[in-house]
Amino acid sequence: VLLTRIDPSLYLRPGSGGERHAAEPRPGKETFERLYRMGPLLGRGGFGSVYSGVRLGDNTPVAIKQVARERISSWGQRRSGTRIPMEIAMMRKVRSDCSTIIQLLHWFELPDSFLLVLERPEPSQDLFELIRNRGFVPESPAQGIFLQVLRAVRHCHSRGVLHRDIKSKNIIIHLVTGKIKLIDFGCSTLLRNMVYTKFSGTPLYYPPEWFLYHCYHGRPAAIWSLGVLLYEMVCGVLPFRCCEDITSGQLFFKRQISVECQQLIRWCLNMKDWARPSLEDCETATLHPHSLSQQPGK
Repeated sequence: VLLTRIDPSLYLRPGSGGERHAAEPRPGKETFERLYRMGPLLGRGGFGSVYSGVRLGDNTPVAIKQVARERISSWGQRRSGTRIPMEIAMMRKVRSDCSTIIQLLHWFELPDSFLLVLERPEPSQDLFELIRNRGFVPESPAQGIFLQVLRAVRHCHSRGVLHRDIKSKNIIIHLVTGKIKLIDFGCSTLLRNMVYTKFSGTPLYYPPEWFLYHCYHGRPAAIWSLGVLLYEMVCGVLPFRCCEDITSGQLFFKRQISVECQQLIRWCLNMKDWARPSLEDCETATLHPHSLSQQPGK
């Protein structure tokens, strides 16, 4: 169903992300179509379609994600006790002035779907497209991007949120400032210290323990995906092509990169989840590459 053809009276339960630009939840009579105008399709993913849009009050560009109710498999709760998609619940948990995480500006519940109104930095491009267009990211700018991603993931974890789909397509880069935003919390869930037995995300970023034992711990799995991301940036391709590659324990570099960068990637992609670095370790190693020589076996 095209949103432009939906009767405005069908819009229910408007909600607010509570960030810098949003007010408290709007009165029910203020519908989506009075607040926003939807534009062309930007892309489709496993959990929904994303459209360009404009906030009518000030012509601010936004992204509007439509998620079909039937595609939602995980639900959270508001303080009022009403159910909302886990994606919205997790984005509300990470809302803040953290500049490296996309902000949820507003959300609406429809009879058959939910609409998430998100920031849309302009001009911007996702990291996957940037890598594809340029072939790879040189180590110096890759370092700056990686540090920002680490900041975003650290903030998520500090708020008890596990993103579970850290990848180049879920990182957008402002083409003027170089600032990044971590996007798409459709696979996210609560961060726990216990073992997870259900994975949601992109298989080529999954850690080996998932394929070997069908379980994983959240923090080491996030570090593995960060190692895949760093490799993809500096080499221009993913390090693994299938689950057998991931579980083989073999890592080959397709481009000549510094020893320190190789060491950090190998540390993140350690087959033993307990031997992988923490987010703080990754940040230290990225800022001070020579500190890797102090790590045994790196």
